Amino acid sequence: MNIFANNLLTKREEKRLTQAYMAFLSGMSQPNYSDIERGKTRPSIDQLKKFSEILEVSVDELISDVKAKKNPWDADVTENPKGRQSALIRAIEEKDSYIKILERQLDDLRKKDMGCQ
Repeated sequence: MNIFANNLLTKREEKRLTQAYMAFLSGMSQPNYSDIERGKTRPSIDQLKKFSEILEVSVDELISDVKAKKNPWDADVTENPKGRQSALIRAIEEKDSYIKILERQLDDLRKKDMGCQ
């Protein structure tokens, strides 16, 4: 399970929401929502924003391995430097992955716009 999928599951369970209810609020089928939550498929930008609204968290909290309330740079380096470094690298890799998805979607939108003019 990827970082986003794990965060989505955790935040949904914290809110005591079912997958079916999350799917309903998100405007999708429960199987489609389940695939996103299990990391089998990635959400669209609009779905990502909708999830953050429903769960009352930032998009960053959903896609990042770094907890919003605790800044990893504030911790003492001697606590667990390798673990913290690994967590930050994973968070950056996840964000890079989402940036690539966003760039592709933006390119697609631009191509559609050019075709309509």
